[in-house]
Amino acid sequence: MQNFSDRLARIPEFKAYWRSGNLSDAAYAALYFFIWQIALHGPRFASRKVKGDPRPDASSWLTDFDRSVGNELERVLVDRIERYHFFGLIPNVSVALLAWLRGEWPLLLTERIPTPEEVLNMQAAGRRPVTIVADYPRLLRPVLQKPNAFDFFVHDLEHAFKFFHDRNIHEGQRKFFGLILEAFRQGLFLPYLGDSVFREKFDYLISDMNTHVVHSFRFLSAILIECLLRREGKATHETLSSAAGDELAELWRTLTRCWAFSPAAEKSVLRLVDGGFGEADAALIERAVLQTS
Repeated sequence: MQNFSDRLARIPEFKAYWRSGNLSDAAYAALYFFIWQIALHGPRFASRKVKGDPRPDASSWLTDFDRSVGNELERVLVDRIERYHFFGLIPNVSVALLAWLRGEWPLLLTERIPTPEEVLNMQAAGRRPVTIVADYPRLLRPVLQKPNAFDFFVHDLEHAFKFFHDRNIHEGQRKFFGLILEAFRQGLFLPYLGDSVFREKFDYLISDMNTHVVHSFRFLSAILIECLLRREGKATHETLSSAAGDELAELWRTLTRCWAFSPAAEKSVLRLVDGGFGEADAALIERAVLQTS
């Protein structure tokens, strides 16, 4: 059995095949996944879903991958991902890889970490990035808050699952990000982006938060309130001044009119500030988002 470093040293080789056009994005991502998984966990890297299937064998699997090209390689990769569990990973990762290999989810392979604004643009267009850091030994070092490149890669696949797995939630997210992008381009968030805490949380919202659209609205409302409280020198449990409350309400009116929400939907959004927000308001906001062009 090859050691950890020898396994990972093959990744630049696959990168070269990919750059030469001999591997699709999805096949390159799947090979990257298998090399890391085998290097990290050795014989425990995978387990059978069905006892009648052969036990996973890293050496024979890698030989199969090396012998296959084009559509045959992708078929072999799909077969292995479909029929096996992978140690230390939630099933969402496999689901995302399979959907990518089958051409069902439009994931975008990138060799660098996109900025939050770039991710916002991608999500508004209905796509999610997956970053592969292939240079050895750079891939062993931390990538943002993740301990290595594989953890960051897996994190991207987990977000892909959250973005695509439910068609209705996906559509809500895509349209929500489109609305935020339009408001961002119009400079409606500029008065708040100078606050470093707000900026960090706003970046999280637009690039690393894949959830139901109403949760996203609640989060945006919360970080705006926190920003105004900081401006007033108040703690998060304190109440906004009437002037700050009026400013926040006016911002939401400006946003909802930018987004062409109905007057009823605008009132529901304002209840995020005034209180009394309920299930009917949530349903109205979701419907308003989905009806935007």
